[in-house]
Amino acid sequence: MNEGYIYMNFELNSKSILTNLGAATRQAVKQYLTMPNPKYLDAVKQGRYTMGIDPELKFYEEDTEGLICPRGCARKLYNLCSRMGESIQIVDNRRSLEPVDFSFAGSLRELQQQAVNDVLSREQGLLEAGTGAGKTVMGLWIIAERGQPALIIVHTKELLTQWIDRIENFLGIPRADIGIIGGGKFSIGNKITVATVQSLYKRVDEVVPYVGHLVVDETHKAPARMFTEAVSAFDAKYSLGLTATPLETGWIVQGYFLVCGGCYRQD
Repeated sequence: MNEGYIYMNFELNSKSILTNLGAATRQAVKQYLTMPNPKYLDAVKQGRYTMGIDPELKFYEEDTEGLICPRGCARKLYNLCSRMGESIQIVDNRRSLEPVDFSFAGSLRELQQQAVNDVLSREQGLLEAGTGAGKTVMGLWIIAERGQPALIIVHTKELLTQWIDRIENFLGIPRADIGIIGGGKFSIGNKITVATVQSLYKRVDEVVPYVGHLVVDETHKAPARMFTEAVSAFDAKYSLGLTATPLETGWIVQGYFLVCGGCYRQD
């Protein structure tokens, strides 16, 4: 590194924090992270009152030092800043904990194996797999491969129970050793924990230090603010979104990708 040379700083933790970036780069990043507000557009289309509705959604915070951006779009932001001519210094402060051993009792089909290999090529992203494609099993395989203490976030008690059953069956972890946050319970497992987003939201700061791999299952169906604030609090090195719902193009979906990362499909 050249002494005296001014580098743009790109820090990764629970967010992407960009400092020392040029004025043109700052504007380009802000433009990329600014989207039309669907509620505003719908109100205009329907001829309704728009007072108090922001015309745009801004997926960043700005201060005198730089920009605070979602971590899910870190790779695209890095590429954008590079194209703008910035020399970038990366500071990786994502959380990586002592490895834990998982034993996966099962096998994957060929298409499933291709999908999880794609996911493992990146440290974060969204896996789309249709109903019956085995996204829960694929998620557990990825957890076992990455070997970090994991937190799985769901949006219903039914999903919480289903994940606990699958963890017992495929990872061989007794129910008593699985952390549970939800349904009046709060315990963090040494290897793996399942939480409803509603219960996690209230005590997220207590959970963050114990998570090296964040898994989010269908939580785009939860209230947007609750989901975003809960997920964005985690600085785990690895993150994975799972969905059985085809995600079409659109501003809301793009906002979801900014938080979770790019999409991988099991066709």
